[in-house]
Amino acid sequence: MEFDSQFVRLLMTFVGFGSVLVWAQSIRLWSTEQLQPLALRETKPVPWDQWTVLAAFGIWGLTDKFTYFALGVDADSPIFEKVQALCLAGFLKILLLIELMEVSGGRQRSPQRPKLADRWIDIKVGVWGLLASLIPVWGVSWAILPFREPDDGHPYLQAIQDGAGPQTLAWIALAVVVVAPLFEELIFRVILQGWLHKHVSPVVAVVGVAFSFAAVHFTAWPDPLPLIPLSLVFGYIYYRRRSYLANVVMHALFNGLNLIQALSAGD
Repeated sequence: MEFDSQFVRLLMTFVGFGSVLVWAQSIRLWSTEQLQPLALRETKPVPWDQWTVLAAFGIWGLTDKFTYFALGVDADSPIFEKVQALCLAGFLKILLLIELMEVSGGRQRSPQRPKLADRWIDIKVGVWGLLASLIPVWGVSWAILPFREPDDGHPYLQAIQDGAGPQTLAWIALAVVVVAPLFEELIFRVILQGWLHKHVSPVVAVVGVAFSFAAVHFTAWPDPLPLIPLSLVFGYIYYRRRSYLANVVMHALFNGLNLIQALSAGD
């Protein structure tokens, strides 16, 4: 599947203009009324402790290893098999993390479950977050262009550039638009950042998780750098709204936009 380059240019122009409007509105709000964008949703502290956080990251590592071993997937396996294993491992990790949160008391008092009436607002917040992230992410991406090598980049992007088939592209889309947002926002924002908010200031929690998020996505230097402003927006949204849904929507839209760009570049 390929996207027409002219369509992609129009799409990027549209969302870029939206990003400018979001930043202009946010700056005006702050300068004239001293108000932060997004209303603060009051919630109770999360019930889990540091052992729950450590267990969550242990589940991450062990589930990946177990799934890859059970399926016979290793570093030399085709990208099609790797992405299938990653999707399966991702869904298993999500189920295990939900169970871990339930054991820790998170399901009953969890701050990431808004009322039904708030879900449409959270979806709009996710779109707002996407637009807010684009200018800083694009700015950092442009700044590091002279330092990137032609072969640098995520293996999925390399596979798309190498002409991956329809089945592989479908699995990649599932991985980046569905599995990654669901799992990563659950472990980084809901579990890790939610716990940090009990012990440190919001700034320290958001910044700390942002750098952690960028670090685990390291493939080749300096590719993780644009993920820092992206994750700062993720963290800000979660701090203000405490909405897993809003963060997943933003993450899925951002990854989907990048996937469309990659498919267009592979044209």
